[in-house]
Amino acid sequence: MAQESTSVEKRPSSLDAHGLLGWARRCVEHLATHREEINALNVFPVPDSDTGTNLLYTMRAAVDRAEGEEAWIAEGGGSAGAREIAVALGHGAVHGARGNSGVILSQVLRAVGEAATFTVVDASTYRRALRTAVTLVDHALSDPVEGTIVTVLREAAGGAGRSSATSLVEVARAAADAGAEALDRTTSQLPALARAGVVDAGGRGLLVLLDTMVEVLGGQAPERPDYFVPEDPFTEPSAQCDGTDGGAPESSADTRYEVMYSLTHSDDARADELRSALRTLGDSVVVVGDGGTGDNARWAVHVHTDDIGTAVEVALSLGRVTEIRVTDMLDPVGGSPSTGHRRRDGSGEGADRTGREPERTVVAIVPDGPLAELFSGAGARTVDPDEGGVIDAVLALSADELLVLPNGELSRAQIGALDAALRDVDGNALILPTGSVVQGLSALAVHDPSTTLSLDGFGMADAAAATRHAHLVRAEHDALTLVGRCAAGDLLGMVGHDVALIETDPVDAVCALADRLLSSGGELVTLLLGADYDDAATQEALTRIRDGHPDVEVAGYAAGPGRVLAHVGVE
Repeated sequence: MAQESTSVEKRPSSLDAHGLLGWARRCVEHLATHREEINALNVFPVPDSDTGTNLLYTMRAAVDRAEGEEAWIAEGGGSAGAREIAVALGHGAVHGARGNSGVILSQVLRAVGEAATFTVVDASTYRRALRTAVTLVDHALSDPVEGTIVTVLREAAGGAGRSSATSLVEVARAAADAGAEALDRTTSQLPALARAGVVDAGGRGLLVLLDTMVEVLGGQAPERPDYFVPEDPFTEPSAQCDGTDGGAPESSADTRYEVMYSLTHSDDARADELRSALRTLGDSVVVVGDGGTGDNARWAVHVHTDDIGTAVEVALSLGRVTEIRVTDMLDPVGGSPSTGHRRRDGSGEGADRTGREPERTVVAIVPDGPLAELFSGAGARTVDPDEGGVIDAVLALSADELLVLPNGELSRAQIGALDAALRDVDGNALILPTGSVVQGLSALAVHDPSTTLSLDGFGMADAAAATRHAHLVRAEHDALTLVGRCAAGDLLGMVGHDVALIETDPVDAVCALADRLLSSGGELVTLLLGADYDDAATQEALTRIRDGHPDVEVAGYAAGPGRVLAHVGVE
């Protein structure tokens, strides 16, 4: 047990911003230490052994966001308060949540932010935060199951509430001990856990965080038993409940996919509507927010389902969907014969007859030069549309699976002809809807060769669709546009096929395009600047956009000569 020689009065009665961030960093360290233990406890609904990894990833995302917030405030000459750090931890966890357990963890961290005063987290704050977390999690889950992380959280909140101590360390100890007792009981509460002889994995992860608070405040973490795993646990899936992360009862032991994505430009009412819709499509439904307001608010969405497309489509009318992630729970490492290559005669589903995994190639239609080098550097093969023979060049690439990025360089007729040609050859191919080179780069950034062709293409297409884009060209003659009359030589800012602005200075033009796209939000601006931009003009454009939008990341690359003077993408 912890050393008791220090008097209660001398123990910390609160945590300031530095102390709270120190606790979060220590949580990352302990989750890393216990990751394999927690993963080994994760035996249901499928033994995918990822709960510890998901919790660690989520906590790291929370710390990264909080450290960024602290640095940003310090750069401005200020000093972060505990509430600012706590809110940043919650936002980072929601944005980076992985798995059902990670989503639930994000709500615990969000609750600390909602409960904290500006300067400190004290005993009353901690009690209030745990109570708030219970409320948030109960509301977020489609059908909370007892004997999971939900139970451990509720009992920890009860333990803190029953403590009359004024010292934060004593309240934290009461919460952790109550959580540990609840964790021990999970084995008997769920038949699946009883058969495997283990405690709940998500609950074990939460106890790590509770014990870390005691350690940070009191100098030593409570002693806990070894939560061992029998050598041959019986892990037959049960149709009665989800024993890992506190989600809904499993309607089918064969539910295949875990679908997660982020929802923005929405509100709590529409998030509730989405939660109800997802319950008709699958189970383990969780929809949680980060507590933000307006377009800056974000919800993390999680569901186990066999209908990936519909699970995403139901959200499209309720906000903006981004960061789609799909995991095959029955084949998490991508080794199933159901993934991959199909011959023209219909045989050879999955690996071919030699047992070889299909080779997948991404081909980008992009002019030779700096742009082609960008795509090549990111792992794509490139085909120059200005050389002619695009179809023959694509067909000449040796690959079982092709993902084609047109990047706005092909007409509709050319895309149709390419599609027809690809259907007449062996292997599988997808032509993705990338309408510009910035959309193509966004798609390539999320390319995942370890998953199936269809899921890889789906994720890449989603990344492209989430990238708003514009480009700059020079008017060839006098004309009347939607925004006024232009003269030959003027710079035309094009959004889609429409002229959105007329400028004469290249720097003014590209900055105005970026401002226009950012008017509806965004976190990353990508500039691809052509030959009209020398080093000085490039630096001026980057500086002006960064100064005008300090919360936005801005990246610029040389695009070389061409008809398009500049491309602008916003994600």
